[in-house]
Formats: sequence, C-alpha cells, structure tokens
Amino acid sequence: MPRLGPADLRHRRRLGRRAAIGLMALGGAALILGLIWALAIQRISGPRAEALPPSLAGLALRSASYGAEAVAEVARLHRRQFPLTTGAVGTYGPQAEATVWAVGTLSGLMARAMLKQMEESISQGNSPFAPVGMSALDGRPVFELTGMGQTHYYFQSGARVVWVAASPDVASAALREALAFYP
Repeated sequence: MPRLGPADLRHRRRLGRRAAIGLMALGGAALILGLIWALAIQRISGPRAEALPPSLAGLALRSASYGAEAVAEVARLHRRQFPLTTGAVGTYGPQAEATVWAVGTLSGLMARAMLKQMEESISQGNSPFAPVGMSALDGRPVFELTGMGQTHYYFQSGARVVWVAASPDVASAALREALAFYP
C-alpha cells in the first residue's frame, strides 16, 4: 500500500469535513421539512376560525359557522376535501340576502390553484352557476357568476379563497365590502 504524503492527508481531511458538513446540512433540512409537514398536517386536521365581516351591504351578520364546521360545509358543497386551514360561513340579512364563504389554505399558491380549479369546474357546465366574466378589481381577479337567483363572486385574498353570494340588488355593495375586508 503506498504511503500518503502530507498533501494527500490534508485533501482527505478536507473531503471528510465537507462530507460531515453536507450530512449535517442534509439532516437539518430533513428536520425542518419534517417540522413544516407536521405543522401543515396539524393545521389541516384542526381548521381554525376565519374572520367574517360584521355586516355586508348594510346587512347584519345573521348566522355563522366557523372552523371545522365551516370547512365541512365547503367540502360538502364541493363534494371533495381541500387542504383547508381556516374557514367561516356567514349569512347576512333577515332573508339571507348575502352569504360569504371564506376558507384559508396553506399558501397563496394553493389558494390560486383552488381558484383555477373552481374556474375550470364551473366552465365545464356541470354546476348551477353560469359564468358572467372576470374583472380585475383592486388589482386582483374577481370571477362573477349567476345562478340560484343570486349574483356570485369569488376571489383570492392571500392564502384564502372567498366566495360571496348575494341578491342582485346588494351584490355589488357586498362585493366591494368583501374585497375591503379581505384585502
């Protein structure tokens, strides 16, 4: 076996240190990803309450559900589970003139994907909603629909998706106030 010179020994030590540092970095990254995953699972398995406007288009909040109850209602309406972390459903006015569904996701990218999925699903024509169009309001896309005797809007607000359904006479005011409440 050939004898190693001082330069060879220094080179091997440097390689050993680099390998040790690389393994520690890999272990640290795995630990961080594990913690993020555990936090995400915890947030999804126990959705918290999302905020609702106290009034909408001059109509008082009549009834509301929050957290897991609201998320379950959204899942029932969509006939599927989404990875939602927060939720709230509020009905406004004595005759339920407006309703807001607000749900939070793990990230803005996930909320955007949900919005795109909703748009694609509705455009297939298998829903009670007829698309009216999309407008850019306050610098963000707002989708407008009609159906079930109401005007409907849905939009993204950070990591949340908001759906507003309102009778046509209060719909535009309800949308403006919802956009202000969910910037």
